[in-house]
Amino acid sequence: MPNNAYENLRNHHKPDNVEVLFVGESRPQGGTFFYQGDSALYRETKKAFDEFFKEDIFTVNRFKNWNCWLYDISENPVNGLGDHERKAEIHLNIPKLIDTIETLNPKTIIVCKKKFVEPEIRNSSIMDNYCESESIFFLPFPGQGNQRKYRESLVKALGGISFCLD
Repeated sequence: MPNNAYENLRNHHKPDNVEVLFVGESRPQGGTFFYQGDSALYRETKKAFDEFFKEDIFTVNRFKNWNCWLYDISENPVNGLGDHERKAEIHLNIPKLIDTIETLNPKTIIVCKKKFVEPEIRNSSIMDNYCESESIFFLPFPGQGNQRKYRESLVKALGGISFCLD
């Protein structure tokens, strides 16, 4: 699927008022995608939300209705790149993330990747308006054995957010 198809799907699920901005590195190179409901990030996010609400409730439509949205720093997959190229791609796209955050002004930011994304955000102006563990949360990507840690961290972050159940 071409990039614009992924971005059209992402934008279709963008709420009018983004209150909780999930920040990812990029969509996976293998063709899975959060908004298709078939990626590791989708599966583990669903598990965390379902655990938080204590019922099988999570869908991408509810995610949108709860004013949550996933933004990926890079439109192109970076998980196939070497560390140097991956870090450079993230660094190159941080100004666009800053602009997106300034435009959306979300109450909460949940960063779903620590290795290269967290240092870039910590060294940016984003931290001027967000307080760690209160309005911005840095979670490990839910892969390579970090699934449980991701879910536990996300459930904890969700505890400070008000959701309107439909």
